[in-house]
Amino acid sequence: MTIDVDRSGPDVEPLDPAQQSLAEALRVSFGILKAAMVVALVAYAFSGTFSVGSNEVALRLRFGDYVGGPGQRVLERGTYLAAPFPLEQVVKIDTRPMTLAIDDAFWYESGERDQGMTRDQIRNSRARPLNPVRDGSLVTGDMNIAHARWTVTYRVTDPVAFVTNVGERPLAESLVACAAQQGIVQAIAQLPADDLLKGVVNREVATAVAQRRLTEMGTGLSIDQLTLDKVSAPVSVIGSFDAVTTAESDRSQRIVAAQQDRARILGEAAGEGAEKILALLDRFERAGEAGTPDEVAAAEREIEAAFGELSIGGTAIGGEVAQVVNASKTYRTQVVERVKGDSETFQRLLPQYERNPRIILSRLWEDARERILTGDVETFYTVPGKLELQLNRDPVIQKERQQEQMRSLKEKQAESGR
Repeated sequence: MTIDVDRSGPDVEPLDPAQQSLAEALRVSFGILKAAMVVALVAYAFSGTFSVGSNEVALRLRFGDYVGGPGQRVLERGTYLAAPFPLEQVVKIDTRPMTLAIDDAFWYESGERDQGMTRDQIRNSRARPLNPVRDGSLVTGDMNIAHARWTVTYRVTDPVAFVTNVGERPLAESLVACAAQQGIVQAIAQLPADDLLKGVVNREVATAVAQRRLTEMGTGLSIDQLTLDKVSAPVSVIGSFDAVTTAESDRSQRIVAAQQDRARILGEAAGEGAEKILALLDRFERAGEAGTPDEVAAAEREIEAAFGELSIGGTAIGGEVAQVVNASKTYRTQVVERVKGDSETFQRLLPQYERNPRIILSRLWEDARERILTGDVETFYTVPGKLELQLNRDPVIQKERQQEQMRSLKEKQAESGR
């Protein structure tokens, strides 16, 4: 309502206070309304501002169609401006890796009653044929059955394809699960059961098959990793499988222990050169069995050279072999020196013996008697002309022998105590 007041003529009467207050109130209300309309218009104009985080991307849709060219549709981290809804719509996609567990597809039925039960208790409670309706399983390449649990890690790599063909995270999980299951089935069908139960799986094959399925459907999803979390033989044969596993583990431990003993024994026998000496001895034995004299002689020469130098192929020979060789060398030196000394003594006495044999023989007998009777020796003298011989052991010598035995016993005890 508009009120015109004409104050130019002399006949116009002034407004009364009530009409003046009403006019003032209408002007204030109209001003507030105009200000509110301006604020609403400004807010509407700037309501399309949005931000994209570091772990996500965004797409702008204008009347349901993507904004931008094929290489400009995906908006990465930053702040952008879009027309307000319903003119434009912003769709954000999380690009972080997502994890999906495939627990039941290839696993036997389990429930709350299995929680806290031991392996034997579960086996006894489920010693029954598999039910394809409730129990999942995998068929291996050798026509056996096994159970497995997997984990798939995937992410969105093509946001446009993901929004166009998938759009929702639950649907994405279903598609990834189906594709991963197809890949797992094909990969396991190429393996024997023993490899699967040992965790030997060709994950590349399973991942490639699953990724091909997702690509063919245009999902925009990529599988980063496919992990085997748990594997089990059918419950009815777990006991037998455990027995085989235990036997193989014991066999491996025994092999490792035997290898350690072999290395220790060879090291004690010949040190670092033990392996080379062992190979040389094997060569010598094979040549002897083959009946090749030339190879036998060549091997013998190499063995003699190795033991003579205590080195083979630049590697030193130690251990008991070195001790025996060194002891034999020392003994040979001692024997040679003793024989050499005996020879020199014989050559010195020979001219004297030729001049006076009796004197030389008497001297030699005296020297021999002195060597025999020197040291810890009890001497008994017989009475000339009598056949009766009475022996009385020397108490001093007997006491000395007992003391020597006690000292030897104490030394042995001290060495054993170390």
